[in-house]
Amino acid sequence: MEHCGAKTCSGQPCKNRVMENGRCRMHGGKAAVTHKGNKHAATPGSIYSRYYTEEETELASQVELGKVDEELRLTRIRLMRALAGEAEFGSTLELDSEKSEPVIVDGAAIAGIEQVTTNSKVRDYSALIDKLTARIESLERTRAELAKSSPPEEPPVGKIQIEIVNVKSNASPTDDGATG
Repeated sequence: MEHCGAKTCSGQPCKNRVMENGRCRMHGGKAAVTHKGNKHAATPGSIYSRYYTEEETELASQVELGKVDEELRLTRIRLMRALAGEAEFGSTLELDSEKSEPVIVDGAAIAGIEQVTTNSKVRDYSALIDKLTARIESLERTRAELAKSSPPEEPPVGKIQIEIVNVKSNASPTDDGATG
């Protein structure tokens, strides 16, 4: 029976049984074969994009995630949405979900008749607005710290002018004036 032999945290060789590829299940056994990438991974914009308005879609298309300014823009979009929701609904009930199912009598569904079940709830917009405002404040603070630690970029040099001073009038064309 062969042992894996991979170096463990303690520095000793691993004593687990090997698989076909020469390592144990913890040091590269079947994982190297089975993990070919997550096909169901969320891609940027895939989670919330179907709920964006046209204006939000346009703003989100300009967002590059991972940059503080872009995170600020995205958080401000969410804050605008929460403020609009609070203005529209306030503390009234909002429709959360609606479910239609056939009416069943004695184990048989009655054709043409459906039972509709709705769930409504009062959303806590003030807590959401507070959370988003705090997030914006945190991002602004981070942005200020980054601006403090990195100097502003200087524009590239466009044109260089050279002024020649102390030119000797009797210098020959091969004489560059350097002593040597």
